[in-house]
Amino acid sequence: MSWRTAFENLAAISVTGIATSYDLDDLPNVLPAAELPALVPTFPESTGMLNEDQQGLSTLTYDGAAWLSTLSVDHMLYWTPAWSDTGLTGVLPDLIAAVDDYLEAVSAKATLDGALHAPLAISRVQVGVFSFAGVQYYGVRFRHCWQRIV
Repeated sequence: MSWRTAFENLAAISVTGIATSYDLDDLPNVLPAAELPALVPTFPESTGMLNEDQQGLSTLTYDGAAWLSTLSVDHMLYWTPAWSDTGLTGVLPDLIAAVDDYLEAVSAKATLDGALHAPLAISRVQVGVFSFAGVQYYGVRFRHCWQRIV
């Protein structure tokens, strides 16, 4: 298996209430309203040196055993544009329900159909306002930690 397979399998997970789940080959330049809510894979942003929580891709040194490679991935849920008068509190009940649905769906496919050596770990769930292509959206950031043997 490969990292690429892991991303394909992540996009294939069906999450209740989510209209679109993008694969790396299908990443849009803008998010069409008809495709919201949408899940978009991305990598954690960094403002400088990477610390352990922000690593994008790291390979552990060879110790005579198999090589273990770790990849941090942000899986972004863009729910709706953030221009409504209700604000984040107005969509919060829907976002929390979406978090529950997401966690249930991902936990059933935690190794991404065998693409990962160990079940993925979700180290952070952050609800808030996030930008995509210059547009602000209410949404959720799911920080994943993936491992696979190379």
